[in-house]
Formats: sequence, structure tokens, C-alpha cells
Amino acid sequence: MKIEINFKALQSAAIKMGASNKHTKLDSSLGQLNAIDSGLGEGLVLGEDLQLSEIDNTNSLLSYKGRQIMLYIPEQRSNIEEVIKNGKITEARRLHVAECSTIEDMRNKGFFDRYQVTNDISGSYPVVGRQSYRGEWIESKAELGVCKNCLRILNYKGYADLKGDAKQKVFLELKLSELFDTYSSCFKYYPTRLKTIGSYTKDWDKISSSYREQQNYTCEQCGVELSRYKRLLHTHHINAVKTDNSLNNLKSLCADCHTKQPNHDHMHVLHDDRLLINQLRREQHKFDCSDYREVLNYADSALEGLLLKCKKYSLPTPELGISVRNGDDFVSIDLAWPRKKFAVVIEKEQIQLLRTQGWTVYLASECLNNFTNMQRMIR
Repeated sequence: MKIEINFKALQSAAIKMGASNKHTKLDSSLGQLNAIDSGLGEGLVLGEDLQLSEIDNTNSLLSYKGRQIMLYIPEQRSNIEEVIKNGKITEARRLHVAECSTIEDMRNKGFFDRYQVTNDISGSYPVVGRQSYRGEWIESKAELGVCKNCLRILNYKGYADLKGDAKQKVFLELKLSELFDTYSSCFKYYPTRLKTIGSYTKDWDKISSSYREQQNYTCEQCGVELSRYKRLLHTHHINAVKTDNSLNNLKSLCADCHTKQPNHDHMHVLHDDRLLINQLRREQHKFDCSDYREVLNYADSALEGLLLKCKKYSLPTPELGISVRNGDDFVSIDLAWPRKKFAVVIEKEQIQLLRTQGWTVYLASECLNNFTNMQRMIR
């Protein structure tokens, strides 16, 4: 008999006291987790290694066992040599990252093509096809583009409302590491980065601790004070050279500001930690969120598509860092319009708790899919 135990309330209380937020599954050994990641990194075959029913829709994003994934067909319909040269040509197969019409149609019909399932974000993927003039079968790799319908559904970087060259620029310049980082709060696990991050000096822990203490455990970028939550304050190397510990190369940054630094897509901040940081920023009056520029700067990046939509259609700006009492506990809200008691959240677990307190609550993906209704409720 499978016994399910929910420690979310206990975990939430521990986080508020400054404990680290570590996800652990009692039924998953390290070997099992590594096997899943290894399989996804190499590419699993839909219909053989896993079934379509095992692929979930998480905030409109495709996921498998808590991991963000992509689906694509290696076999190309057009000249394979042209696809190898430029995997973003119109005729090339696309990488699917969201629950777009192609995936929906596949689910409805119960039929799927020869899809590969992967979370490899290197950008280069195995492709096969026939040579145009000889008909020879060629296997190679190509830098495939992301499905444009997927980008529209997510409104990634405002894609849905852009026109012409600006729209094409998002498609052509998209980096998968950046896309996965944008939505990392929606997932429990993250793909292994292949690039090396560099090595710290042996005395780095001592140097970092001393520097953060000198800064009174305050983020030098947003100003949030984290003496009660020291684990959420990092020491950043400004020039990215991790052996250069000179004072003018160090900067204390909260976890949220740190992950938003250039070339930091290898870093991930847990959703609960981002909520806590915004709650503290609010309590300490570090933002007022009077305009969308500031909201976009401090909100979870997974909400960017929705916020850009709200900005375009001139909706009232939401508030960040709001939490609502639910019995002896508090429930944090990702985006809140308090006067309307309207909330947008990333995790489904937040929904029912807030609804019991009289709030109208939707997932960010639901708001994007039903934006007209959202406007009516907020205006």
C-alpha cells in the first residue's frame, strides 16, 4: 500500500525560520533520480521508454517526473543537409516545450509520431534524413528552433504580441538555457549543466561569510536585509573570476538578485525562497511596484509572459510579497490585486488555501489562456 504524507505546512514553517528548502522524495533513491536525468539527457523515445500519459502539463509547460522537458522528431521531412546547416529554417522540425496544438492533437487522437523526449539544453540535437540528390540516409546534429505556437502560448519575452522582425528575433535568438531558467520555479528538478562553473579558493567559505557579515547581511542590489535568513544571501564575483577575492570584486546579493546576473543560468532559486525574499522586501519597503518595470524586475521570471501581457493592455499593476493568514500559517501570493482579492500563483497547492480565504485564484498559465476574463476581474 502506498502511503502519501504531506509535509508542506511543516516545510513552510521551517523555511520561515531560515531552514534550507530541500526537496526529498522518500521513494526515490539517488540512483533512480540520476537514471531519469541520464535518460532525458540522452533522449527517451515516446511510446517505448515512456508513454504520452506520463507527460504532464505544468503551467502549460511539458514535464516528466518533475522535470521540464522538450519533444521533437529527429527524422526531418526536408533536405537533411539544409537542416544541419540551419535547424531553424521553416522546413525543419521544431522543439516543443509547451502544451501547444500539436501536443493537444496528439493527446486527443492517442497517436504520436517518433518523438524524442529530452531535457538537454545544449541546443544541438540528433537529426536524421535523406540526402536530396543521392537519397542516402544521413545522421548528424542540428540546432533546432522552438515551436512558435509554444512561444505564443507562453508569451515568452512577449512573443504573442510582437510583430515582424521583433517576433522573429525572439525565435532566432532564443537560448534554451535561458528559457529553462525562466520557468525553473515551476519544477522540482533541473537539467544538469554541461558547462564548467569554475573553482573557488579553499578559503572561500570563510571569505564569503566574513564579507556578508561586513555588509550586515544586506543585498547590495535590492537592499533587502537577510540576517534571519543568511542562506538567502550570497557573495558574488563581479568579474566572474572565482579566484579573485579582492574586496572590489565582491558583492553581496540575495539569491533572487544573484540568479539574475549575466551568465548565471546555472543557478536556480526555489519558488518558496523567491516568495520569501519578496515578502521581506515588502516588509522592509524595498519596492512599491507602482509600475510594471519594477514588478518585472522583482517578480518570479516564470510570470514574465503574463506580466508583459498585463503591461501591454494597461492593467493595474499587481503587488508582490503579499501573504494571507490561513489558520496558524501564511500563504504567499506570487501576484496580487488586493482590492479585487484576485491572485495569480505558480503552484497548485496555493490555490485552495487562498480560496478558503475568499480570494479568486488562478495559475499564471490559466490567466494567459483566458486573458480576457482576467481583465474583467481586475479592472
